[in-house]
This record gives sequence, structure tokens and C-alpha cells, in this order.
Amino acid sequence: MVWRSVPGPDPAVRQSAVPPAAGAMPAGTRARVPLWLRVLLSTALLFAIIWFVVVPQFAGVEAALASLESVSLPLVLLAAALQLSSLLSFSALTAAVLGPVRPGYFTLLRIDLADLGVNHVVPGGGATAAAVRFRLLVRAGVRSGAALTTATIETTVSNLVLGIVFAGGILLSITTLVVTGTYIVAGTVVLVLLVGACAGVWFLTRRTELVVRGALRVAARVPLISEDRVEVFVRSVAAQVLELVTDRRRMSVSLGLAGANWLLDAASLAILLAAFGHPLAIGPLLAVYGLGGLLALLPLTPGGLGIVEGVLVPALVAVGTPHATALLAVVGWRLLEFWLPIPLGLAAYVSLRFGVRRRRPAVP
Repeated sequence: MVWRSVPGPDPAVRQSAVPPAAGAMPAGTRARVPLWLRVLLSTALLFAIIWFVVVPQFAGVEAALASLESVSLPLVLLAAALQLSSLLSFSALTAAVLGPVRPGYFTLLRIDLADLGVNHVVPGGGATAAAVRFRLLVRAGVRSGAALTTATIETTVSNLVLGIVFAGGILLSITTLVVTGTYIVAGTVVLVLLVGACAGVWFLTRRTELVVRGALRVAARVPLISEDRVEVFVRSVAAQVLELVTDRRRMSVSLGLAGANWLLDAASLAILLAAFGHPLAIGPLLAVYGLGGLLALLPLTPGGLGIVEGVLVPALVAVGTPHATALLAVVGWRLLEFWLPIPLGLAAYVSLRFGVRRRRPAVP
């Protein structure tokens, strides 16, 4: 896992099968890397990561498998329940950001699961998953403008809270954690997220016209970008951000749900470490987990596949976890966190495509 007063979305924002995001190009004029080339590059990168980063972590796999005999099954089931609770929290965040006029929670849950499933199987799946989520939200009755701005705000809030979780872990383990270059890069990303989020909220809510003019100047210099759509998108995001930050209760709920999404996921990893006989203190746990979460945001492989595993195992070993325990805990956690949402997402997508009729837009 992972965001209102200015006039609402302009009627010019039409509902369509493809989200008219800021920077979207008119129909029939797409300029992007061919799909076959993206798949080829992503596959080659994934293979290289697995061969040079992940495979070396399995050097002691025999010893790791031997420790399976002593694993605590109740703790494994608890880890699975925490992972499912994390997914439920994210959809509750979606509902909170959308506001009171929205589709039912079960519909939003299925949309988020479908989005996550696509993100975990398609190379560079973030954009494809966002398009799928947009179409499903519109099909469920959300106006296109609200669907776009909600996704932008929700992603920003979620990633910001992830950065805070990582920073909290670093502070709680500052005296014991061996800071490497990877942690420094992750810390820099967190700092950029925090500063960027604060600056973005201030400019959007206090200097909306300045942001609109700047966005239009950029749009005028970029071919195939609709200036009208850029203006509508910026004003819509500014309106929703202002509405959210001025409603303290709703803002608190959104931040709490974003935190629950990440912390329940981290708790799932902690429980698996305990299940294999080596519980970890909360500070190192959050630092290592936050590092893996930030790396998973990189659009290199689906859901950070290969990258997360290749970094988390040595990171856990560095904070005192036996290699066999770290290996089994990370593999078990990724089975729940990465692989389980794929069949769940497929089932959710099928149920939405065949079980939910297209509704009239209900969310402004």
C-alpha cells in the first residue's frame, strides 16, 4: 500500500473508458513505448534482479526449510488476517476520500482489489491499474473528475503516511540501526515526499490561481495536451484538497486509515517473524518494512517483485534476524501481500464486470 472551496469539476470533463487525466492526449493520438518493448524490458529487468539479488538470498534454503517444522500455525493465520485487514483499511480510505456520496463499501473494496491485482501482474502496472480502477469507479457511478482527483489525493496521502512510518522506524531504532546507502536514498525520498506534500497543499489551497497559470504554461509547451483538461483537473484537485483539510474529522479518519493500511501490513510481517521464532522490535521492524514499501513504489517490476525480496532479507539479517528466519518470513509475507491479491483481484474484477450494472454518475 496508500489525499476541498473551489468550483467543482467542469462539465467539460466527460466520462470515458480512458481517464482524461492532466496530460491526457486526444483520442487516436497516443505516443508511448510499445507494449511489447515494455514487457521485454520489464521481463529482462525482473530476470536480472532475481538472478543477481534474489537467488543469492536462497543460499541457505535447506536450513530455512528445516525450520518450517517449528512454525506456529495460529500465528501464520493471524498474519493472513492482518493482511486482509490491511486491504479492508485501504478501501475504507477510498470511501473516506470520496466522501458521503459514493458507491457502497463492498463495491469500492472489489474495485481496489481489481486495481491491486492488475498492478501485481502487469509490467509497469501502475498506469494500467489506474486506468482499470478509473473505469470501474465510473461504471459504479463516480463522476470521472471525482475518480481522477480521488486517486491523486489518496495515493499522495498513502505514500506520505508510508514515509512517516519509515521515518518513525528510523527514529525508534536510531541507536541500533546500521544506516546504509539504501536507507539514505529512502530517507531522501521521504524528505521529498513530506516537503512536496506540504508545499503542494499550501499552493493548491492558498495560491490556486498561481498553480493553474503555471500548469497552463507547461501544458501550452507540451504537444497533445489539452489545456482545458489540465485546468479542470488542477481546480478539481484543489477543491477536494481544501474540502479535506478543512474537515478535521474527515482528515483525521483518512490519515488514520492510511496508517492502519500500512501498520497492519507491517504487523503481518512481524507476526510471521514471530511465527518462525524471532520477533523483532518495533523500531527496526518499521524501518525495514518502510524501506521495502518505498522500494515497491519504484515502477521497475510489478509490485516491486524481486526488488523487495532482495532488499528485505539482508535488511532483516542486518538487524539481527537469522538468515533462515528472514528468508521464510519475507517469502511468507510476500505470498500474502503480493500474490494473494492476484486471485482476489481477478474474482473482484469478474464480479464487477458481470455483477454491477453501469450506474448514473453520483459523485461530483
